[in-house]
Amino acid sequence: MAGTLKQPGLESLFNNAETEALRNFWKRLFELLSLSSASKKLNEPITPASDEIESIISSHGSKKFAEALWNVTMLDNPDFTAIKFIRARKLNIGDAIRMFVECLKWRIETDVDAIVARGDIGFMALGGQDGEAFKRQVSGGQTYIQGFDKKGGPVAYVFARYYRAGDQSPKASEDFIVYAIEIVRMFTAHPKSKTTVIVDLTGFSMLNMDWKTMLFFNKCLEAYYPESLQTFIIHNAPWVFQGIWRVVSPTLDPVVRSKIVMTKSNQDVLAHVNERYLITELGGSTTWRWRYTAPKDSPDLSEARKTELLSQRKNLIKRYVEATNHWLKDSSATHADVREYVATMMRVNYISLDPYIKGRTFYHEEGNVCADGRIGFYTKPDRSDWEYSPYASSRQELLDKIDKMKASFESSNIKYPKLDFDL
Repeated sequence: MAGTLKQPGLESLFNNAETEALRNFWKRLFELLSLSSASKKLNEPITPASDEIESIISSHGSKKFAEALWNVTMLDNPDFTAIKFIRARKLNIGDAIRMFVECLKWRIETDVDAIVARGDIGFMALGGQDGEAFKRQVSGGQTYIQGFDKKGGPVAYVFARYYRAGDQSPKASEDFIVYAIEIVRMFTAHPKSKTTVIVDLTGFSMLNMDWKTMLFFNKCLEAYYPESLQTFIIHNAPWVFQGIWRVVSPTLDPVVRSKIVMTKSNQDVLAHVNERYLITELGGSTTWRWRYTAPKDSPDLSEARKTELLSQRKNLIKRYVEATNHWLKDSSATHADVREYVATMMRVNYISLDPYIKGRTFYHEEGNVCADGRIGFYTKPDRSDWEYSPYASSRQELLDKIDKMKASFESSNIKYPKLDFDL
């Protein structure tokens, strides 16, 4: 029987200080990317930090950075991405903008969108050492996502004993890490949905240690995917790991380090993960077992439909920019509601566009990532107990929300964007 996890507090995503921080964040970012409808104040001081940020943007140009902005925020409401950077820098807007712009630069230069577009099939088609290593990593269960933690976020497992440094090139290793984190992002676009990572060090030895890969992973968590961790559990670490931890710990971002928990017993792990979802090897009761199923080749997707959806998205982005500029000038509830209305339409468009721009994964094939936008897990072999996250609305739920907002706008004589196409 399918159900949805119940979580309190969905109605209150941002407090007053965070809402004000979001307005200041978008105001400054829109100025930097030439998206603002207002000209800069003549007496606005130009600081060294501002010059530095503008220099970063000039490396690829504001148009390319704006494109990267809309790509990284397309999973859900753009505010959901922005708030993570704002919180990571404790509401300091200058620092948050700098962090976000550097992240966009990294995404452009790493070509994250191309990595995601490969999908499982694209990675396995690499051939040679890198392709074989990817097959082992995925099909062998080196890492996977399964179940919910006690706060409704996904649980990602990593089994270090299956990893061997040198199995693949450094570039392929980094690409795989980016790919794996981007898959997790499909489950955690909402700011209240964060990931619990369980790194099982049972059977770990120095043969499994890869310093470069670990440092790159730490950099990703700290700089490019902030506020994505609920808890990072290091389970059953052997004595040899103590020396590694003494070296690594001081290099970690304090926020990341504060979320690391060392566990020895299964009972320790159960404090963080629902028993019905935790794998039996760690004390859980699920009868689910990892078994990799490669995604099928995408059916023939109409290029005409892809072009149509991309055109619609371009139209919606334009309307979102307009709505945001109105909101920046006047923070009334009306402008905030219209902006949320457009953001909801953007989410509906993304759900339709997703199969055209992102490669399919095991989680699409398994049904964890649904075509209608929901995300969920099951624990029984007969799949009779699907449970869906409260943090990812279905396409129909979003369309219902849009209809209700339209009715409210019309009854209150509020001007709102009207589309000349169907979502």
